[in-house]
Amino acid sequence: MELELSSACRRALDFAFHLAFEEGILEPEAKHCISALLFDPEGPVTNLLKDFGLQESRIVSAKANNNIEAGFSVFESAKKPYISSKILRISKKILAEQEGTSLGFLVYLIEDFKNTQLILESMGVNWEQLINWVDNQRMAPLVLDVPLDLDAHTEIDSCLRILDAAANRVREGLRVVDDYCRFILNSSQLCTITKKLRHDFNETLQWIPATLIISHRNVEEDVGTSIHTNQELTRLNDEDVFKANIKRVQESLRSLEEFGKLESPDFSVAIGEIRYRSYDLEQRIFRFLDYSGKLKDIKIYGLLGPEHLDPGFMDTLDALFENGLDMVQLRIKNAPDSKLLDYAFELKTLTAQNGKLLIINDRPDIAKIVDADGLHLGQDDLPLKEAKLIIGRNKILGISTHNEDQILKSIENGADYIGVGPVFNSKTKTFNNLAGLDFVQAANTVCTIPWFAIGGIDTQNITQLAKHGVKRIAVSNALFNSENPLKTLKVLKQALANS
Repeated sequence: MELELSSACRRALDFAFHLAFEEGILEPEAKHCISALLFDPEGPVTNLLKDFGLQESRIVSAKANNNIEAGFSVFESAKKPYISSKILRISKKILAEQEGTSLGFLVYLIEDFKNTQLILESMGVNWEQLINWVDNQRMAPLVLDVPLDLDAHTEIDSCLRILDAAANRVREGLRVVDDYCRFILNSSQLCTITKKLRHDFNETLQWIPATLIISHRNVEEDVGTSIHTNQELTRLNDEDVFKANIKRVQESLRSLEEFGKLESPDFSVAIGEIRYRSYDLEQRIFRFLDYSGKLKDIKIYGLLGPEHLDPGFMDTLDALFENGLDMVQLRIKNAPDSKLLDYAFELKTLTAQNGKLLIINDRPDIAKIVDADGLHLGQDDLPLKEAKLIIGRNKILGISTHNEDQILKSIENGADYIGVGPVFNSKTKTFNNLAGLDFVQAANTVCTIPWFAIGGIDTQNITQLAKHGVKRIAVSNALFNSENPLKTLKVLKQALANS
């Protein structure tokens, strides 16, 4: 079913994507969407926000608006239909509109973007009054495209029984998945995504009154309650429990989506959106299982510079791989691309032969070309989401962090591992701002994915780190410039084993 937006709303959405792409971002943020909505100086959003204190200086003139819009390009994005469906659903459910409107776009921003409040308040908008306005709109009666006939024939009764049973299966399955993410995987990121999915599903169910559905529940005459299979009654491990329940959720959502069409096409569209999000959640959890497994036993992460890559050193590196070095990063800042590519291909061959992992620093293009196992980024490098589009969702993605907020944001954005530091100054590099041991302790508390302490780590201070709970380290010169790299590797591994 085509998602219908008003011309003004569609123009604002297209313009928001344009503003995002101008900054090299694939998906518009709240600031882009608000700017796009305010480019109509006489539009409903502008007039509404003016009632709540919007400063006149924030409103672009109609002439400027026309000049800008005349030259902007419309970009197609896989994310645009998802946002359109959210706007359409909010416009119909909350504002009782027949199509997606600019005001529905605004309410979508209020509900889905945490920083919308900060942006609008900086423009003079009274947030409390705006929220009160939204709440007042919620009190309007729900308008369905296909009105419910409570006196309809028994097919409607049967349909409502199906909706009730399917909705219960979704709720129950999502609760099991939530518990799995929380207590088995210990992943705050996955737990947050699952809880949001549960919340949005329960909100979507409000399109059809709960009392109506429950009143048609008939457990006594349900022929399926006593039918079970051996496979259904058997679970080999906790991962089996997750797999069974996420599939249960998806199948039940499909049933809700299909039979929901008989009650309300809008309800069916909204359920379809939830179903696709459940596929994304499943992929994220399997990715977590895959890379948490790959990174789980890695203790020493070697950082290779150009000084370590002469032909003679490759034999040493091969010996280190045989003795417990499991992952290396190619970190070269100023070499010509052709030389960097040669190094990367050589390392890829060596790591693949030894069953080890190769990470490329800063360069997603090089990582993609040589089929490296992953990419490592700094705080000022390409955003994680955009990097994944280049290297692929099945690759490891790591990022350097220097404070607790960066850790939490990196986890939220999908990092597979985190570099924590710099902990110490090194013999070759002095840092203006050391993260230090306090940051190491904080990482031990808040980080729910594998993390590596980095910066000046050697055989002299490794015991101190181990006492602070460090289980993984990233090292460069202390290992590769050592007089006896194999002995150094053994000392470092032994210290971490005792932590």
